[in-house]
Amino acid sequence: MPALAAIATAGALLVSPVLPATAVPSTVGAVAPQAGSTLTATATDLVVGEPLTVSWATDRPHDKNWIGIYAPSAGTPDGNPGSTQWQYTAGASGTATFTGLPAGTWLVYFLAQDGYGQLTAPVEVTIAAAPDAPQPGDPDAPVAIDPIATNETDEVIAREPFGLDGAESWSVDFADADAAYGGWAFTTEDEWVGARDEYVAEIDEMRRRFARAQGAFAVADARQFGGSLETTLTSAPVEVAGLGTVRLTFDSHYRGTDSQSGVVTVRFDGGEATEILRLDSSTVADGYDMRQMNYAQDLTVDVPAGAREAVFTWDFAGDGDDHYWAIDSVTVHEVLTEAEGLPTQAWVMSDIQGHPADWQHALGDYAQIAPDADAMVIVGDVVNSGTVGEWNEIYAVMDATAGIRPEQTIATIGNHERYAAGGFEANRDRFLAFAQRAGIYDEYVVEGPAGDVPVIALGQEFASPSDVAMSDAQVEFLEERLAYWTAQDKQVLVLTHFPLGDTVSASWIPWYSEHHQMNDRLTSILGNYPNAVVFSGHTHYPAELGDWAVQRRTADGHADGFWAVNTVAMHVEWDARGENTEGISEVVTRDINQGLTVDAYADRLVVTAHDFAGEGSTPLRQVTIPNPLVASETVASPNVVVGEPEIVSTHHRGIKPGAKVTVDEGEWTEGATFSYQWLADGAPIAGATGEAFHLLGKHKGVDIAVAVTGSVDGLEPATAVSESVRID
Repeated sequence: MPALAAIATAGALLVSPVLPATAVPSTVGAVAPQAGSTLTATATDLVVGEPLTVSWATDRPHDKNWIGIYAPSAGTPDGNPGSTQWQYTAGASGTATFTGLPAGTWLVYFLAQDGYGQLTAPVEVTIAAAPDAPQPGDPDAPVAIDPIATNETDEVIAREPFGLDGAESWSVDFADADAAYGGWAFTTEDEWVGARDEYVAEIDEMRRRFARAQGAFAVADARQFGGSLETTLTSAPVEVAGLGTVRLTFDSHYRGTDSQSGVVTVRFDGGEATEILRLDSSTVADGYDMRQMNYAQDLTVDVPAGAREAVFTWDFAGDGDDHYWAIDSVTVHEVLTEAEGLPTQAWVMSDIQGHPADWQHALGDYAQIAPDADAMVIVGDVVNSGTVGEWNEIYAVMDATAGIRPEQTIATIGNHERYAAGGFEANRDRFLAFAQRAGIYDEYVVEGPAGDVPVIALGQEFASPSDVAMSDAQVEFLEERLAYWTAQDKQVLVLTHFPLGDTVSASWIPWYSEHHQMNDRLTSILGNYPNAVVFSGHTHYPAELGDWAVQRRTADGHADGFWAVNTVAMHVEWDARGENTEGISEVVTRDINQGLTVDAYADRLVVTAHDFAGEGSTPLRQVTIPNPLVASETVASPNVVVGEPEIVSTHHRGIKPGAKVTVDEGEWTEGATFSYQWLADGAPIAGATGEAFHLLGKHKGVDIAVAVTGSVDGLEPATAVSESVRID
């Protein structure tokens, strides 16, 4: 579920009476403490494992008064962030006990009526670390992993990360080479967003949403230029000989108007340009198009027979009041042929959040889509707060669907599993009972006809200092298992409820990008493994967004980084509103019931998003993620069908010195024309390029063969060599 600050902006649509830590502040407001209430702690200096007991009294009793435990860094309670632990305090006086708080300094607040009005001043409590107790790990620990080598098998023909000087053998046709942003410019996020003028003022106009880009990228920006702008970016030549089709992919952040356009063209061997993509008012919603922001364009291009080189261009045209187009990570790939055989399958979902009826409906649809799946994967927020009653509702659905669900259930902990009273440890243990394992993190293997698919489940181990506080042991476990499965040439599913920063939808928003205590360390590790695919939930953002599935690259990792996919949600849908990233707001857009299926083959994963809201399911999006560790069949240029040449002789002496021999070409593509090259012991015989060849005495004891090349207009030529004949 989204961050608490976001909930407050959503018009109180998600208020829950059992979650004061996540509820929208009531009309009580965050007022100063008043006389008539008291709050005391039995002890203010504790050791981890000892309970914290507080006594309270008030002349303003209410069933929804409550006590919340906060870290001092949280500031005055306002819902963002929520409390670490809490309890209701109905009545005029009483005691409350909290267990499972980690080491640190804590502030205990006595708050009014499901809101954040303070009934007393907070009480400060210090909890010392217990000897030998597990502790959160070091977010700044070094990562020393060599990026794995995949260039021989990952179907990449050419990839081009940009530098501030552009890229080797690329060129820019400038409108005004002497002006800032006078054509395609190579820049960074901070430089581009910071280059504000009278048009941009103090907002970034959604520029900072281009979170796919890492380091330098190319920008054509009419508004930053401030005038009419027509500019072309031209690629270096790309070798395409022998290929039937290629895929051109690139990170793309396009914001248009009714007078702006972006066009991609291709030329083969210096021929005429062919348009392969057009972005303008006929294809893109003006002002804001959710698909085109922070998107990855994926274009399949047919290669003409016999073509050797392809050159791509990006043409931008706009006026001073228009917007921009930013691109990065241009890559040309071979195209995979259709997958063969049956896949290994899994159901993937998240953010059920206490909607068991919707969940049960979706499971019925899953059973129709992928009845042979081996695993049901839930990426956090199974329940709404973590109470025993909510878990009992989940168990009831599990019992009702036992006959249609996959053999395995794989779950990760989210934020909503730990909101119920009783503290982090009690809530964690209820989750672990459902997950049927002893610890927060673990490894699973999904089995099926296409082979095993490893799954690594990660999650929060400690109540603080962040939503996903992890031990060093958990991070090292991830490192070790990624290395192990990579050595087996496997793609690996990595599950974490909270997204890593600058990956999937909404993770470019500041409060989402800081959830993981280990964000930078985890990102650096994963950046070395292009076979890793991270599935995250929490944001509830639409599958239709451009950044539903992304490749997250790092400065020192593999050139393709790792994949991340948003698991959408089985609860409400959210979206961002606003021009400026720092001041972004979020809204609840609609009620939804959505999830994913994963079809795994030896050479790829196919991830499909489905809508389960109606009768039956509706596919929403699909992404194919090639396995970069294995070779795949790819689409080649159509070739001439070759025959089986055979050396023949009509001379009465047969194939002997002094005889003239010819060749029977065999069965070739209809209409083929032939050329010949005779061979002696495998080497070409000078001048012997006719259909017939005269054997001489010097050929005695030599192996003679002939290479036949067949040609047909519109097809790649092909060559076949006859069996050799020893001349006696």
